[in-house]
Amino acid sequence: MEKYLRYLSDVQGAPPNTVSAYRRDLTEYRQYLSGREMAPDSPASVRSYMGFLFRRGLTRSSMARKISAVRSCSRYMVREGLISFNPCDGIPVPRAGRKTPRFLNLDEVNALLETPAGRRPIDLRDLTLWEILYTSGIRVSELAGLSLSDWNHEGRTVRVMGKGSRERVVPLGRQAVERMETYLRATDRWPPARDRSPVFLSTRGTRLTVRSIQKRLEKRLRACGLNNRISPHVLRHTFATHLLDSGADIRSIQEMLGHVSLETTQRYTHVTLERLLDVYDKSHPRASAKGGKA
Repeated sequence: MEKYLRYLSDVQGAPPNTVSAYRRDLTEYRQYLSGREMAPDSPASVRSYMGFLFRRGLTRSSMARKISAVRSCSRYMVREGLISFNPCDGIPVPRAGRKTPRFLNLDEVNALLETPAGRRPIDLRDLTLWEILYTSGIRVSELAGLSLSDWNHEGRTVRVMGKGSRERVVPLGRQAVERMETYLRATDRWPPARDRSPVFLSTRGTRLTVRSIQKRLEKRLRACGLNNRISPHVLRHTFATHLLDSGADIRSIQEMLGHVSLETTQRYTHVTLERLLDVYDKSHPRASAKGGKA
């Protein structure tokens, strides 16, 4: 398992959060097998484990993720000659239902970005974080990983390293650039050096972590009177939805989000379509069940 996880990280370029999730899932599977003296290369073992997960009341998406970890690790073990075949082959996995992405409306975005927050460096930093998440659509892990050399303040772009070590350049809004400049001046880092120093620093002067960004957002949401269950990823959804609503083409949105598959990006079209249908039903004289005279 450890060899596979190193392969996942070093060769496949999986992000640390993915590797940690696979480690938890595979450890759980190994413990399940050892407690029942079951062979790891037996399809019956996988089926038994799926029944165990079902009885625990796991959602389809959680079951699919756990079996995906087992399938992927088993594929690696076959390639390394550790087992003769993949025990997951031919076993159907419950398909996770695709949820409609959650997003903020403009009033909620304005409350998040415009509610006064103070002039301390930490306040300026946090406002810059939310502004960049909303105006660029980058992942929170990509935001935490930004270094000063990744930012082109003249071209108003940042270079990010996405999933699978895929690099892309995304634009920033003018307000995001202005807030970035204000924050860096407050931390005596203007003009910015072209080095690998972190853009966003903790109070200890180290790179800000993903978890720290999540906790700061929760605090900000409480201060703004917004739902504190909103995650940084919701701002990414909001970015894509608002762009699509404003007429941006889906291929451009795919490029900015760093999606490999267009299908992943197309789920945002369901959001805008639902809103269009709602507007149509409320506005068109012939949309109601009774109809009407045009």
